[in-house]
Amino acid sequence: MGMQDKYSKHDFNFIPETFILPDEFSEFYSTFHREKHSMWIIKPSCSSRGRGIYLIDSIKEVPVDDDVVISKYVHNPLLINGLKFDLRIYVSVTSFEPLKIFVFPEGLARFACEVYAPGNKKNKYMHLTNYSVNKKHENFV
Repeated sequence: MGMQDKYSKHDFNFIPETFILPDEFSEFYSTFHREKHSMWIIKPSCSSRGRGIYLIDSIKEVPVDDDVVISKYVHNPLLINGLKFDLRIYVSVTSFEPLKIFVFPEGLARFACEVYAPGNKKNKYMHLTNYSVNKKHENFV
């Protein structure tokens, strides 16, 4: 039994709807057409450092033959000073039975370099927090 089934889907609605293409294309296609005017984010399955990530709002932009992960884009993200951000917390799981988890006392906060404004799907400095992307921007700290 999954956590959503055990507690409630309402308590676990913070993870956007996600599909792995091409295997789940038909499910994605149905969802895309059911939820008109949605933005989606595409990430190549074998990439890193923000390479190949882009936003789409048209089914014609979906790479049907490529191995990608596609998620519904969060249109109202939590912002700090108008900037998108992510937090990284580093943990080490040393045992599952009994469960032993160590949390490193320091973490990492990464920020986009431009103020978030919905609707501008081409501006990677507004949407992505990847260091490799933002280090080239004039506002990078």
